[in-house]
Amino acid sequence: MFREFPLDHLDALAPVVAQVYGVTDFDARTRIRKGWGFLEREATEDEARRIVGAIGDLAGGTVGIDNAALLTPAEPKVMTGAEPAENGVTLHLQSLQDPTRVIEWSEVGVVAAGGFTEEVIVREAGGNEQKMGKMMIGLGVFLVTGMPVGMFGGRRKKKEITPVKSNQMITFGRVVVRSGEQFAFSPDHFDFSGLGEKKQMNAAGNFRTFFGEWARRTPARLNFGARLLLENRSLTFANYTCLHDFETELLWLLNVGMAR
Repeated sequence: MFREFPLDHLDALAPVVAQVYGVTDFDARTRIRKGWGFLEREATEDEARRIVGAIGDLAGGTVGIDNAALLTPAEPKVMTGAEPAENGVTLHLQSLQDPTRVIEWSEVGVVAAGGFTEEVIVREAGGNEQKMGKMMIGLGVFLVTGMPVGMFGGRRKKKEITPVKSNQMITFGRVVVRSGEQFAFSPDHFDFSGLGEKKQMNAAGNFRTFFGEWARRTPARLNFGARLLLENRSLTFANYTCLHDFETELLWLLNVGMAR
């Protein structure tokens, strides 16, 4: 996997990757973009060494890690608010068993923003909406929004009505500590009062400010989505086509720091 964010060095890396794999420049760029930090996920040890040696120190270089040695993030817990302090932050969680979690700023390893377009099926004039996108099924509606899945419909209808389809953007954030523990939140279901005077009147603005504050206070690595937000650009430019893209990048970010 790459040691540095590969899209920052795409023009320099593409010719070398093309030569390593014997592919065209276009295919090399596609491999880099779709790897989300990884260049090869199923290489043999000898092949990994060959690739690492061929790329050398270019654009920060690459490193080979046994898949079994990768630290995998735990299932995310729903975060509903955060109260910052000088050395750390108190996270308010939705869990009744563990309603709060205190972490030090130095513990935070990754801060990430994600966004997906999801299909919404409206089955009644009253607006009974049922989420059907595979991406949210994989992520879990509950883990993103903090809302029970039953609230999105799913009851059996007595009368079949032709559904009307539309799309909407679902955005969310993740905070991952160095041990792999992670927390998920939705900007529409999060108490941003911890931002103090920086709190704005809209969730989108607060969402962006949240990442700016955590980038300033922690040594965390930011994913592509968070970087776009801080540049005041849309999450759609991250091009997370499925949950796998987002979580592959998250896995890379969590592990690349330990491989230095």
